[in-house]
Amino acid sequence: MKKTVFCTLTALSLALSLTACGGQTTQTPPPADPTPSGSSPEVQPPTYDSYVFQVASADNYAVSIDQDMSEVLSALGEAQSYFEAASCAFEGLDKTYTYSGFIITTRPDGDKDYVNSILLTDDSVTTPEGVYIGSSDADVRAAYGEDAGTLSGALCYTKGGTDLNFILEDGKVISIEYLAT
Repeated sequence: MKKTVFCTLTALSLALSLTACGGQTTQTPPPADPTPSGSSPEVQPPTYDSYVFQVASADNYAVSIDQDMSEVLSALGEAQSYFEAASCAFEGLDKTYTYSGFIITTRPDGDKDYVNSILLTDDSVTTPEGVYIGSSDADVRAAYGEDAGTLSGALCYTKGGTDLNFILEDGKVISIEYLAT
């Protein structure tokens, strides 16, 4: 039953991601922090204008919605699998790149492809805030606060041009997806 629900939600998420629209978002690096000579700098995590997914296996490379996919491919390398199909929402091809633990779908815009969704597929990857498939709804709320969404069985958050959705079953996260708002 859980597998059927997860597969259904995954298929729905992918279908919805192929019809989402949005503008290009840029990542904002943290401001430089000059450190006086002789003292060690305090390490600060980077801040972003929207929710991002950091790929631990690629030195925590941050992937964001509406990012140019050519940049992502340069950082992550070749995907384990690749699929493309004519876009029903845009002119060109929608593309799907499957990596270990996550799937990235893109949307075409002229001669470029932009990240349209990021779906975490198993507990081998986490959000930068430490939430993973299998986390409790309390873990999600502790990391992100009360949800801003209205979907039953989901916790939904919006930051910048990104929706971050956690689908729950029996109080546990069964799906995590980043989508364009």
